[in-house]
Amino acid sequence: MISAMTATLIYAQEMSIEEELASQKTAPAVTQNDFMPNISLILDASYTHESLDIDTEDVQIPYFVESGSDDEHAHTPLVGNDGFNFNYAELVLSSSVDNYFDLMGVFHMTEENIEIEEGYIVTTSLPYHLRAKIGKFRSDFGYLSNKHEHAYNFQHLPLIYNALLGDHAINEEGVQLQYVLPTDIYAMTGVELLRGENEQSFGVEGFTPPESPVVEDVSQPSLVVGYLKTSFDIGGSTILGGVSIAKGDSRMNHLGDDHEGHEEEAHAFAGDTTIYGADLVYKNYFSATQSITWQSEYLYREMDGTKYSEIEEALNKKQGGFYTQLVYQHDQNIKTGVRYSAITQNDITLDASPVDATDDISILSAMAEYNFSEFSRVRLQYNHDASL
Repeated sequence: MISAMTATLIYAQEMSIEEELASQKTAPAVTQNDFMPNISLILDASYTHESLDIDTEDVQIPYFVESGSDDEHAHTPLVGNDGFNFNYAELVLSSSVDNYFDLMGVFHMTEENIEIEEGYIVTTSLPYHLRAKIGKFRSDFGYLSNKHEHAYNFQHLPLIYNALLGDHAINEEGVQLQYVLPTDIYAMTGVELLRGENEQSFGVEGFTPPESPVVEDVSQPSLVVGYLKTSFDIGGSTILGGVSIAKGDSRMNHLGDDHEGHEEEAHAFAGDTTIYGADLVYKNYFSATQSITWQSEYLYREMDGTKYSEIEEALNKKQGGFYTQLVYQHDQNIKTGVRYSAITQNDITLDASPVDATDDISILSAMAEYNFSEFSRVRLQYNHDASL
């Protein structure tokens, strides 16, 4: 169990990526100014104090999140470092290519490395309410997967997202096709074909288990994502809802990891994984600057395949959980909120025999933030973490 207090300062351009792209289309014809990219820089820094008295690299959620790392495999972090932290900088470049395509690049920078978090082309004039995207991008699975860290109402993704998809959710190379249905209310359906490299639930690289034949790499693309989303207004309120599915092959290699003192020994997994998601958001506007938002999601994962350690065993996991949060926008400057995130199902079987695994895992968070403007904010957050 851990309690943590985090203060975060973010300098950000608050418009979403899609809003940035849409804002550039002020004229029907392309002009020279349309070729000039929009540029924004986001900085995220924090101060953290936590009560856990062991090395934070050694924490884990058994049968969900591994601890530690080696030279080839880094695991999802569960706890931040005490003291001052420079979390990341994010450079965003966006521009219209012509009347048919928009171009987006998002560069994620830390003290250790620089990576292309997103880089894609999206169509702007396909017929029949269609839109296509190709490149590396955040999936539209669920409600939070396509959002960047600075757009979260809390410092990190909810526990169930972190446990099933990692701290960046689904962020892959591939292609996306979306279709807006010709209905009275907004309804959009989409499908994505992705490489399937998410290490928390999927993975594409084969491995050589002890005393067993080589497990080959997965043919790509190996991950298929589909979803249906809708939104509509009722009086001064807006309701958004959606259902999602992600299905793909899984290759997970933890054979070289240090598992000393943990419940699971060094192992690897080959099989297939399906994740289902359902989300619902209710927003009520009291005025132009005052609102309340209730947001919830449920995720469920089923994994079926073979676990490789010293022996081969048939492995099946049925795991699920949810988060629910309430955020109150007092005025244009002040926002407060609470969130409860929990894992509620953790059913594991090895060779059809049940494994004793905890399914009572939760995090309670509370936050208060002050927005100096639409471009900067300070947030104070408290977490009571019973997941460790």
